[in-house]
Amino acid sequence: MIHQPNTDREAKRSLHAQRPLSGKVLLALVLIALAAITLAGCSYSRILRSRLPTPHRVDDFQFAVRFYYEAPQARHVNICGNWDVNGWCGTKASGRFDHGIGAMQDDDKDGVWEIIIPLRPGRYQYKFAVDWGIRWEQDQNNPLSEDDGLGGQNSILILN
Repeated sequence: MIHQPNTDREAKRSLHAQRPLSGKVLLALVLIALAAITLAGCSYSRILRSRLPTPHRVDDFQFAVRFYYEAPQARHVNICGNWDVNGWCGTKASGRFDHGIGAMQDDDKDGVWEIIIPLRPGRYQYKFAVDWGIRWEQDQNNPLSEDDGLGGQNSILILN
């Protein structure tokens, strides 16, 4: 027995169900899929590129530690921490940010900033101040952190 549509509306629904996707709809779906793949790829490459070494001792100087921070768009980066000569880039003593304290370098302009700091054995907290202290960031390459008391996290460095 063949099904006969009862109404014109049911006949139209049946006709639409059998019609293939139009070219515009198919093109839109393909473009959305390509955009999703591209964005996922960009995110993945960013994760791989961001894996810089954690802070580590360097052999060139006694008690020296090398820090890295990736910020390709930054114009200036400081490392600010709780060791005596830094005092959170001057904010602990004077309350004012001193862009000369802990200033990092990006000599080859690849977006990876670095600095070597003499630090004796101990436990230290630090953050990176981007563009003269406008933005303060924890070290994404260091898994050790603790609450900073201001709703964020400080990175932790323990040196033996």
